[in-house]
Amino acid sequence: VAEVDENDINSSSKANETGLLVIPESDKDDGSMHQIAQEAAKKKVTVMNIVEVMSKTSGSVDIGVYSLPGQENQVTSTKSFSTQVTVLALVALWFRQMRDKMRGEDTSSKEITELKESLMRLPISFGMAKKARNQCKDIARRLKGKEHCFILGKGFAEPVAMEGALKMKEISKLHAEGYSGGALKHGPFALIENDKGKFGATPIILLILDDNHARHMRTAAEEVKARGADLIIITDNPSLAEGLDSNPLVITSNGPMTALGAILPLQLIAYEVAMLSNINPDISR
Repeated sequence: VAEVDENDINSSSKANETGLLVIPESDKDDGSMHQIAQEAAKKKVTVMNIVEVMSKTSGSVDIGVYSLPGQENQVTSTKSFSTQVTVLALVALWFRQMRDKMRGEDTSSKEITELKESLMRLPISFGMAKKARNQCKDIARRLKGKEHCFILGKGFAEPVAMEGALKMKEISKLHAEGYSGGALKHGPFALIENDKGKFGATPIILLILDDNHARHMRTAAEEVKARGADLIIITDNPSLAEGLDSNPLVITSNGPMTALGAILPLQLIAYEVAMLSNINPDISR
């Protein structure tokens, strides 16, 4: 996974065995992604994409998938990320099924079954997440007027943390950064203040999921709490927040798609901060 331009695509004797999956982040990226796709096609690289309908890139690829997020009701994109991740999961599922078929494996693997079930449960996960609206408002009150906000995640939760920070900046105009759970100490750690700071305790949102990264995320939470930060934990297992956050925001556990369920509460928190700050999220600066 990388940000590239057309100069990064080199000719190769194995170009026909190389694939490029293009995912424009927004309409602003569509033009540059179109150029990259065209350059890759000239060098015989198979180009795929995941785009919205009417994207420029869709006409310059060998195969593509429409993400179909639906009409946005505000300036900031709130559905593209979720639909792109969902389509990526379907693409990964297809590749795994094809690989197993080529190997002569007739029985679906545990991973395939688990991912299929998780995808089918996504509407339930998002429906349950909407029920946390009032709690999102309470969290927003803690974020209003702050100078910084950091959002931490690890594994599948890391890109969700980054997307959540992006929406925090776009919607509420609050400076927010998303990091891997173990990366905060390399620089931003110095920006964490306790309740005696000019803007009070620095709010840090941690996505602590019940997976193999839970222990590392707990350690990160303990470190920032020791610095006096205001901890806000989003988790699918309340016991992981014990001793750190007395009222964690609980999302539905949904296998490999659990982390994606945290994006809706993060967007709602950003929206509520904007409302409390008298900021219209539909007006871009």
